[in-house]
Order: sequence, then structure tokens, then C-alpha cells
Amino acid sequence: MFRTRIRVKLCLWVWCGLLPVSGTHAQDKSKAPSEAPSPEEAFQSAETFQVAGDYEKAAAAYREAVSGALQQLGNLRVSHKEFAEGIDLLARAVQAAPARVTARVDLTIAHFEARDFDKAKTEIETALQKEPGNASALNLAGKIYFMKGDFGAAANRLESALRLQPDFDTGYLLALADLELKNPVPAGVIFDEMQASSLPSASMHVLIGLAYRETGYLDQAAIHFAKAIELEPKKPRVHSSFGLTYFLQGPQSYANAREQFMAELSITPNDSNSCYYLGMIAAREAKADEAEKWFEQLASALPDDPDAYFRLGQASFNAGHLEKAVAALKKSLAVAPHSGDDADAAEAHELLGKAQEKLGRHAEAESELARAKQLRGEQPEPGSRQIPDAISGSESVEAASLSRSGQQELRSMLLHAPQESEIPGTQEAEFVARVSALLGEAYHNLGVIDARASRYANAEEQFAEAATWNPRIEKLDRNWGLAAFRAERYEHAIGPIERLLRQSPKDNNLRQMLGLSYYMTDQFAKSAETFRPILNDLPDNPGLLYAAGVALVRSGDSAAGGRLFKRMLEHGANSPEVHLMVGQAYYGQSQFPEALLEFERALDLNPNLAEAHYFIGMVYFKQGKLDQAVQELNAELSVNSQSVPAMYQLAYVHLEQRQTEEAIRLLNAVLAEKPAYGDAHYQLGKALLDKGETQGAIQHLETATQLQPAQSYGYYQLSLAYRRVGRVEDADKALRTYQQLKEKNSPKNSGEGPSK
Repeated sequence: MFRTRIRVKLCLWVWCGLLPVSGTHAQDKSKAPSEAPSPEEAFQSAETFQVAGDYEKAAAAYREAVSGALQQLGNLRVSHKEFAEGIDLLARAVQAAPARVTARVDLTIAHFEARDFDKAKTEIETALQKEPGNASALNLAGKIYFMKGDFGAAANRLESALRLQPDFDTGYLLALADLELKNPVPAGVIFDEMQASSLPSASMHVLIGLAYRETGYLDQAAIHFAKAIELEPKKPRVHSSFGLTYFLQGPQSYANAREQFMAELSITPNDSNSCYYLGMIAAREAKADEAEKWFEQLASALPDDPDAYFRLGQASFNAGHLEKAVAALKKSLAVAPHSGDDADAAEAHELLGKAQEKLGRHAEAESELARAKQLRGEQPEPGSRQIPDAISGSESVEAASLSRSGQQELRSMLLHAPQESEIPGTQEAEFVARVSALLGEAYHNLGVIDARASRYANAEEQFAEAATWNPRIEKLDRNWGLAAFRAERYEHAIGPIERLLRQSPKDNNLRQMLGLSYYMTDQFAKSAETFRPILNDLPDNPGLLYAAGVALVRSGDSAAGGRLFKRMLEHGANSPEVHLMVGQAYYGQSQFPEALLEFERALDLNPNLAEAHYFIGMVYFKQGKLDQAVQELNAELSVNSQSVPAMYQLAYVHLEQRQTEEAIRLLNAVLAEKPAYGDAHYQLGKALLDKGETQGAIQHLETATQLQPAQSYGYYQLSLAYRRVGRVEDADKALRTYQQLKEKNSPKNSGEGPSK
């Protein structure tokens, strides 16, 4: 209910500053048993190890520096309530150095602040497995279990934390958990110890009173609120807290409640808590005019609160002031959030309809009542806002609702202290730049260490990370481009090598690497453009000449490409591999007679040369000579029995020849070698469907569409298979997908699928 949430929140903001969230980015930082080094300290250690040649320790220290830096930036984002970005950075900090418990604790806090208690629980339990005696982690685990309503587990963790490190926050929350578990005696002991360890304090008594009140121990709560008032009679909000305690005790205590709320108003004029509950008391005592007065004062104090206007509308309705009731209820609906509680809105529309009916506005009344009925149909559960007095008269339900709502708000407020960045805003940009520079250097040095050990794929990833944090690092592009090229990640090599070549356009080695990278990513026009200035200077490397020649031919310059192929043959006339590459170039241009000649020359020089028989078989397949294709593909498998392309193409030819069983055997062999081969799954599914083995067909066709979601032909066959087993809805969906993709795809992709 709107009003209860506001009441308790206003009370708790006064006191909850004494209870910070524990963690490495909270104001009160509790050190873990093994304090993690700062990013700067870890980076300096790493440099020392690297200079000394101890690269293993250097890498570990650089990862520690990366983890600490990401942790700092993640905490900064969380302090600004940018939870998604902060959680991502903190998760990467944990990944960089899994043993860094402080990073995992901060990741837990980020999930906690974002109210994802399940993920927070997982992270904090992992942290405690690594450091069971970490008091901050135990304290945080207690908070998480408390918020999840597992008070037994919360008490267990908090007791352990309290033994390791006596702390007001931990003790208070443990007492709350004990009270939730209906163990008031140990809670009372904790409260006594808290009071004995400090001078008499009104604030302390208020905190204890809140704990008792929101866990249902109203008599004990009243004692502590009374003591707080005795110590500090004019302290704001205490009388209203005391008044709410009396209110929750029921009608027999309304007089005492009214006295406390009036006392609060003498200290804090227009206190919204007091106005609200004075209005509630008057309404329950059927003093509609008095209730209307208090709710008018409440609405004036809280002009954007829909519940204030709803209560005013109720009071005006009961007082017979129907025009005022209509105005208040319309205002309540106008200021309510669009994503608000449908049940609350239904009550407002219903009461508005009754008021309009009494005013003789039957059309308006009918419309409002219909809207109320519609909202109740969308939200079948009864609303949390009970209508008192003449409309409802449900005092016990209202009190219970108030108490439980207040209890939830107490948990939320006590466990959440807003975290602010410890870095002044004017210095934040400088701090981020400094930490980013450190991250860039650390990632770069990790890449250098990996490259020294020939771990080029890992090195490329580290250099890419370095570039995201500090792209101006000297030699970064050169190291990155070389690592990506040597790792055969040509698409990643292109960017840094392009930048290097712009700086050094006469560097032929860079130009060759860039031309090859374009070629390997099928960017033939760019590859040809890159190679063209150095065609006469290319070394007599058959692979390089082949790539440049193919790029030129594919981009329309057959003459220049042919000259490179001629060079290949001149310098490698006795090399079967050179003849194979030239044959592949001719095959790629559908120059089949020339291709066959080169493949045969290659086999003359080396009868066991891998791929030669395969490409001859492909030439025969393209020419429609299926029997000769089968002979050559079998010859390839006799040389290289695990050749996946040869097995797949042979299976495809057998399917064309209606030799289904042999095709199925080969396709199963293909998938044993290459399980993620989408076309093989498609062909096997289609073959099984032709045989009537529908369930097996569905399995392979579903896999094919998952591996190749943009290919239309798999969905068509899948729709046929679904329809055979009666899955009509799935069949229709697959057919629609096929039709949509077929419109987008080129004609060659709309038929039976690729032939190799």
C-alpha cells in the first residue's frame, strides 16, 4: 500500500546512516584476512618479475593489477548506480584473478545493490570458500540471507562475523534475525550489549524500537521509544515512530497514538507520517470531517503522492463532500505511476464511480465502475490498500498490512546505504584516465609475455583488450597485428596492420601480411589493391604468389594473376604443391581443363599428394561425370582416410545416385569428425526423411537450422518432417521461416544446399 511505504521510509532515513553496507567500497572498509595489493603495487611487482625474466610470476602479477583496476572502475560505476556496467567490470575483475576475494565481495555488493540476491548469494559463498574467515564476506552473506528471508542462515553467518569482528551493523542485523526467528532473548542480549558499550542515546533506543516494532514486539518497542523521548524530547520523528507503535496495537491505543502524533506535529509541522495516521484514526472512529482535514494537510505536504489523494477522496466521500471526493480521486489517478498497482487503481475508480453515481452522473459512474472491474480482471488478487470505516471496516487486516509492509521496508532501508564515490567529481575523469592507462599497459605486457611463449591467440586477445583501454601504447599495433596474423585470426589482424601500413607505406612485409589477411577473409578486391604496388617485388613464395594471383583474378585482373601463376610454375616446376595451388586457382575460375591438367601434373610428381584426387573429383562432379567423381573421391580417401570434404562430397554424390545407405554411412563418419558441420546434418536429415526415419531426421534437421539459421533449405525439410509426425504448428512455423529466408537468399541457396 502506498501510504505504509512512505511512512516507514521517512522514519528510517533518519536512523539508517548508522548502518553502512559492509564491503571494500563502503565507507567503513573491513580488511579481509589477506589484504589484496593495489593495482599500482601489483603492476610494479609484475614489472620487476618481467625484468628479472620470471615471466610466470610477472603474468600473475599483471593479472592481479588488471583485476584491481577493473575492480576500482566497477565500484565507481556501481556508486553511480550504473549496475550493468559495474557488474560487468567486476565480473571481469574476478575472471582476471579468481583468487582476489575483495573483487568477488565487491561483485556481490553490486548484485546486492541491484537486488539480484540469488547471484549475490552465489558470489559470496564462493568468496567464503576461499576465505572462510573473512568478516566482511560473512557480514554480507548474513545480509543476503536476511533479504531472502532465510533468517536461520542469516543468523549463522552473522554470528560468525560477529565473533571475528565485533561490529554495530552486524550485531544489529543479528538481533533482527533473532527477532524474526522469534528468539527475543538473544536479541535482547545484543541490544543490552550495544547500549552498555556507549553513552545513553535516543538514536540507539529508536533503532532498537524500530527492530522490535517491525518484528511484532510492540510492547518492547514502546519501551524504547519512550526512553528515547525521555532522553531527547524534541528529537524529530521519534514521537511519530512511537505513535505508529500505539496505532498498531489497535483501537484501544488510538488515544495514545493521537497524543504522540500531535506531539510530533508540534516539533515537525506538517509531518506527513503524523498527518496520515491522525487521518486514519479519525476515519476509523467515523470522524469523517476530521479525517478529511488531516488528509488535506497530507496531500498538501505530498502533492505527488497518489495515496494521499485517495485517502482524502475516501474521507470526503464519507463526509458527504462528493465534489471534493471526485476531485481528490481524479488527482490520485492522475499522479499515480502508469506502471502502478492495478488493484489500487481499481479501488480509486470504484470509489470515484460511487461518488459520481451519488451526484447523478450515471454515464460517468458506469464508465468508472467498468474500468474498476476491468482492472480487477487483470489483477485478480485483492489490493493491499484496505478501505477503512464505512466502506470496509477491516481494522485487523489493515494493521497486519501496515506491519508487514513496514517490516519489508525496514529490511530494505537498513540493508541499503547509498554508496557514493570517494573520488571528488572534479577528479573522477583524471582517475578513470589513470586507471585505464594502467589497464592498457598491463594487458599489453601480458600479451608480450604470451607472444614470447608462442601463445599467439592468447596474446592477440590481450593486445585487443589493451587497445580498448589505451590505444596509444607504443608498439601496440605492431604487436597486436603480428600476434593476430600468427594466430591466423586474420580478421583481427587487418585493423592494426592497416594503421601500421598508413604510417609506413613502403614496408613490404606489412603490405604482404595485410594482403594475405584480406585474402584469407575473402576481401579479394582489397587484397589485390594491397598487393598491386609490390607485385614485382613479391618473393618466390608459392603460397604468397598464389594468394596474390587469386586475389587479382577474383577482382577482374586475370592477366596480372596469370603472370603470378606463371612465376609459381617457373620457380616450382618440380613442386607438386605448386601445381596443386595453380590447379585450385583454375578450378575457382571454372577453368576445368586447365585445372585438371595441373592436378594431374601434381599427382605425377607425388601420387599420394593430399587434396589432388579430391579436386579432380570435384571437377568431374561439376561436369556431371558422377562415376568418375566417385572414383577420384575414393582415391582421395585411400590417401587421406579422414578427409571430411572428400567424405561429405562422396556422400552427396551417392545421394544423387540414390545410394542412400552408403551416403548415410559416410555422413555419420563426417559428423564423427566434425559434429558442427551444418550441411552434413542437413543432408543426413533429408536422407533419413526419405527413408521414413522421421524422428532421426528431425533431430539432424533441427541441428542444421541451429548451426545455419540463415539458410532456408533446412527449414523446408524440417517443415515436412514436423508435418509427418503431426506437429502442425511447428511445421507451419518452419515453413514461414523458409519462405522469409528464401526471399532474402540468392537462388543458389534456395535449393538442395551446397554440393561440397
